Amino acid sequence: MLIARREIMLGAAAVAAGAAIATPVMASGRIEARLKQLGIELPESGPAPVANYTPTLTHGNTLYVAGQIPFRGKELAFKGRVGSDLTLEDGRAAARIVGINMLALLKRHLNGDLDKIKAVVRIDGFVSSANDFFQQPQVMNGISDLMVEVFGEAGRHTRTAVGVNVLPLNAPCEINAEFAL
Repeated sequence: MLIARREIMLGAAAVAAGAAIATPVMASGRIEARLKQLGIELPESGPAPVANYTPTLTHGNTLYVAGQIPFRGKELAFKGRVGSDLTLEDGRAAARIVGINMLALLKRHLNGDLDKIKAVVRIDGFVSSANDFFQQPQVMNGISDLMVEVFGEAGRHTRTAVGVNVLPLNAPCEINAEFAL
């Protein structure tokens, strides 16, 4: 255990110094058990940034997650506008993928301890929508339902669901979030 802690500390110091290395992640706790119970496997790490930003940032007791799109590995799981290219169910699935990727980003940021999250505070979602599509809230339920499944009552959050014309890489949704630590 001492070696694992030392490796994590060394990994965190290297990341702070700008090195691009994988920090060992410890898995434990009630949230990990809940993910296992739900049959949810998190990717090794969340998606890498596609521009000049950091995917996660802690300020005070708030952990912010930058806007994420539905990547599976290095490819988008879905492309296009909901209501024309994609169904409502596709949009919900895309939002759920974003949520799973966010959990992976959180896990990496928190050195494997998802139990440090006390509450999901806010989720803002942008849905690339056909002109006559008005079910953005139902699309966003893909991530909202996931957060409640994983965190229970602490997963209930405030939310925005906005329809937009186009998103980066032709993604159907882009979602950012805030978590209380």
